[in-house]
Amino acid sequence: MLSNPINDQAAGLRRMLGKTQVHKYVVLSAISASQKNTLLLNLASSFIHQGSFAHILDTRIDNGGISTRTQNCQKLDLWDLAFKDQPLHKGFYEYAQGGRISKLSNEPTQQMFDTKSQIQKLSSLIQNLLTDSNIWLIDAEFREDNPFLIPEFSDSEIILLVSNTPYSIKKGYSYIKHVCHTLGRRKVLLIVVNADETQAQLVHKNMSTAAKQYLSMNLGYLGSIPQDDYLARATQLGQAIIDAFPLSKASTAFRAVVSQLLGNSTPNLTSPPMSNLNHLILEH
Repeated sequence: MLSNPINDQAAGLRRMLGKTQVHKYVVLSAISASQKNTLLLNLASSFIHQGSFAHILDTRIDNGGISTRTQNCQKLDLWDLAFKDQPLHKGFYEYAQGGRISKLSNEPTQQMFDTKSQIQKLSSLIQNLLTDSNIWLIDAEFREDNPFLIPEFSDSEIILLVSNTPYSIKKGYSYIKHVCHTLGRRKVLLIVVNADETQAQLVHKNMSTAAKQYLSMNLGYLGSIPQDDYLARATQLGQAIIDAFPLSKASTAFRAVVSQLLGNSTPNLTSPPMSNLNHLILEH
């Protein structure tokens, strides 16, 4: 899906237009790395199509982060850039007009903050980048690292990606527990992938019931991304599905999710009533 980097000639214009609200989302994934990375790129492209500027930040220290899709593009990670005399554009890869990808660091966040001056340098760099993008999708493995330690992302909302398999659901629920125990009762918004709307609502109802009963947390619902052969075809073409196949089921689903996140509609905190529900037992 990634093309050659292009110069961002709109950066100055964005600053001239004045400050706009910045939406920041920490994305936790209970699906495969390849699925997650494809979803992040398509979600960012859908934001761009609705007039936003999207920056995907890889904070993962494993090999599953979104920056693995740009390994052929030699860029500095933000931690290195903060301490080197290099221009800001060295810290991101621009895969489309209005779409960027950065790597935070190869070190765990906790180890990066040994002194106050180090935090201030990284914060200053991130603040400069925040002026150019109003949407930030933060690719995180929260149990291994914690992006909320970075002051600029401490107020981020949380998006959780699961599929409709028992393994993914249980893994996703373990993330909710970790969020509760680490951050308290933060809002978590669910996206169910490779599922139709009926299946996705069932997954949400099961997880939401457990989260409310055992953790006193509300689990929001952003919608489902259905299985769609056009998604794989778009990836093979090196394009976002919203560009290659704008009328496909998955493209419509991405637009609906983005509309909710931009405030065009409100995420549901409860699924519609359903009959004959099969409940998956989740450990508490």
